[in-house]
Amino acid sequence: MMKNIFALLLLCTTSVLTFGQTQVGEKWVDNNLTFQITYEDIKGQGRMDICIADTSRGDACIENLQSGFEVKVYDTESNLLWEGIGSGRSSMLKLPKAMPEASYVTIKAFKPYVVNKRTSTLIHQDENIQIKHKL
Repeated sequence: MMKNIFALLLLCTTSVLTFGQTQVGEKWVDNNLTFQITYEDIKGQGRMDICIADTSRGDACIENLQSGFEVKVYDTESNLLWEGIGSGRSSMLKLPKAMPEASYVTIKAFKPYVVNKRTSTLIHQDENIQIKHKL
């Protein structure tokens, strides 16, 4: 009886923790992931905070996921003002200077997967995650 209760509890816990993930062959896949900007002041401070969020859970940031990415900042005429990279290890990205003329930013992952920092497991997506964020 206790073994059955333990097995049921373990199954429920695993289901909750892998809410959007499915195992396809040998790899984990989750196409509900996206970048989310949680704080942004590119025009004033040249800074923004970025996380990886799960769209199936109301865009909640998942703190143990990371991905390297490229960032591009554009003005209203779609002229590239600045481009750089982020490792994904820190949520904060500091640009070299404030960019008051900025209009929008794009963020695109280098690879079509993110990394679970706790387990080193790769969680794959069909395409590199990316966003375009209007400032």
